[in-house]
Amino acid sequence: MLEQELKDIWNNASQTAKISIETNQLVEELNTKVSRIQKKIRIRDIREMSASAIGILLFGYLLYEIPFPITKVACGLAIAWFVFVILKFKKSKTQNIKTDFSLSLREQLNNQKTMMAQQANLLDTALYWYAIPPFIMNFIFILGLENPADYNWTNSIVAKILPLSSNLKIITLTGLALFYAFTFWVNKRALTKDVKPIIERIETMQQQIKK
Repeated sequence: MLEQELKDIWNNASQTAKISIETNQLVEELNTKVSRIQKKIRIRDIREMSASAIGILLFGYLLYEIPFPITKVACGLAIAWFVFVILKFKKSKTQNIKTDFSLSLREQLNNQKTMMAQQANLLDTALYWYAIPPFIMNFIFILGLENPADYNWTNSIVAKILPLSSNLKIITLTGLALFYAFTFWVNKRALTKDVKPIIERIETMQQQIKK
């Protein structure tokens, strides 16, 4: 009987050690994937904020230079949207914190899940704040382009482009619609390919810890 009990203890200890090793491997793999995605997020946030800053300067100049009233409104909306985008990605940058390994594994996983859930929401709602608003702004901008001669506006570059024909406006707007649809698809793909699998992996780890 004693021999059998010793065997059981040995088998249970071996199984526990095996589970511990597997858990450590999974945690290490998860941390590597999270770190890789966090790096992508940091690069994206900096890129988007930089592009928005340039956009503010560009549309600020157009707001000053272009005489067409409707197009001026579009420029104002564009500047407001670029400011919103900067604030949005600045918040994302603040939330994208590195894993604190001094915390318990449970707390690390909770923090990682919260961060990834925030990124998932950012990508999932991109249609409503990252695609539709700039399309509407560009729609108003192009719709408001008139004949410079009607406003006594002389510009050698603009004279070669304006006024735009109705067909050219339609073609341009169609191209913009396709571009923003592609932007929406890219964000959805990033959500499905990168973020959701990480969240699922974290949830699996959390379930293993509970057991």
